[in-house]
Amino acid sequence: MNLERWISQRKPEWTTLEDLLKILDRSGIGKLDNTQLKDLGRLYRVTSADLSRARALKLGAEVEGYLNNLVVRAHNQVYQRDKNRWKDLFHFLWVGFPFLVRQNILYIALGFLLFTIPCVGSYFMVQKDPTFAQLEIKKGEPIVSEDLWDMIEKKHMWTDAAQDQSPTAFGMIATNNIRVSILAFVLGITFGFGTIYILIVNGMSIGSTFGVCQLHGMALPLMAFVAGHGVLELSAIFISGGAGLLLGKHMLFPGKLRWPDSLKVGARIAFGIFAGTVPMLLIAGSIEGFVSPRTDLPVNAKILVSLATAVGLAAYLFVPRGKPKISSETEALS
Repeated sequence: MNLERWISQRKPEWTTLEDLLKILDRSGIGKLDNTQLKDLGRLYRVTSADLSRARALKLGAEVEGYLNNLVVRAHNQVYQRDKNRWKDLFHFLWVGFPFLVRQNILYIALGFLLFTIPCVGSYFMVQKDPTFAQLEIKKGEPIVSEDLWDMIEKKHMWTDAAQDQSPTAFGMIATNNIRVSILAFVLGITFGFGTIYILIVNGMSIGSTFGVCQLHGMALPLMAFVAGHGVLELSAIFISGGAGLLLGKHMLFPGKLRWPDSLKVGARIAFGIFAGTVPMLLIAGSIEGFVSPRTDLPVNAKILVSLATAVGLAAYLFVPRGKPKISSETEALS
């Protein structure tokens, strides 16, 4: 069987079904005439058969994902039920998001490495040559700013001020962390190169800051501050980076799909991965705003918070709770 020819022959009917679904999404079932309603049922059945054949022939994740998306969307229209958005959202966060993370763990692991290697490397570079932290990423923007360096030299933890203004700090911190994660995800549209840049630069920034703190005896206070929220915050950034890299992969290597179709499939899955990090970032931001800056809490208490979030996150992401239909889960948030 010539697979390329089979896909080419079947593509017109898939496109027709997709067009009908767009009308339904935009205007509802009342906009379809009798012929279109019959076509909807027929195309749903034949596309379901095509999906089964694509799986049997092992045509790859791109084709299977695209067809799976069409079949699930058509099924929801042919067998309409009352939608419960809150229930769908809970199901996505409880089942769909962890499944997406496990399924795309290699991209997330690559995001972890792109952050961690520059982070560790920058730390040791600063130990060897402190002027490394003064290198400018962009004109007028050194890796460690002069104001921050000055506070470190004076042995003043810049995080202490957040203790007296926790609600405000929570808002600012959560917003900043979400901004970094959004950039790591969205810049996947630059064929993944923007995502790589964001991960490397943030890794260098954190590694260099720890390096300067180590030189001035401030590493332990900084570690105490980061301990409570760091697991959730950094994990969310790695996951968002993995989503951006996945998006870039679909743009660079569309496989058997047309480039726009590959982008559509990649964007839907990548968005699902990114969307699941938002609650993680909000929880991390609340810990960072209300717990991490508190000087009246012992370091051991913050380490216990770190261990608890690490164990909880690992159980949440890696203990299987069923196998959702990916397109259905991501659709619930789109």
